[in-house]
Amino acid sequence: MLPREGVVTYSVVVEEPPSFIERRREARRPVHLQSGKILDGGERFLTEFLYRNKTGGGIRLRLAQRVPLPRSIILYDDQQGALLAANVIWQNGVDAGCRMKGRWPHNEKLLLRMSGPYYSLQ
Repeated sequence: MLPREGVVTYSVVVEEPPSFIERRREARRPVHLQSGKILDGGERFLTEFLYRNKTGGGIRLRLAQRVPLPRSIILYDDQQGALLAANVIWQNGVDAGCRMKGRWPHNEKLLLRMSGPYYSLQ
């Protein structure tokens, strides 16, 4: 069916309660519409991501593509314009859980590339 003027479609996404025992000391905080880019340790672009939720020391990501992630990655946060180091703890398809390690050493050239339109090219 072709879209018509004045017709809107939408879907409601409800996150299911976990089917496992929660081991976190802090509650997860949902994050809405925050995106970023994932790079490997050699500062090569791998894929884009959306934050699913955050805790004090970790994050859950939804990857734009099914890409196997290396253990150590660099995250570029689109909203903050910051480079962050993280370790991948688990990955299941396009979902991944990471432990944050802190800021990546300042690299002006990489920050400019990630914030520009051709970030995937080196």
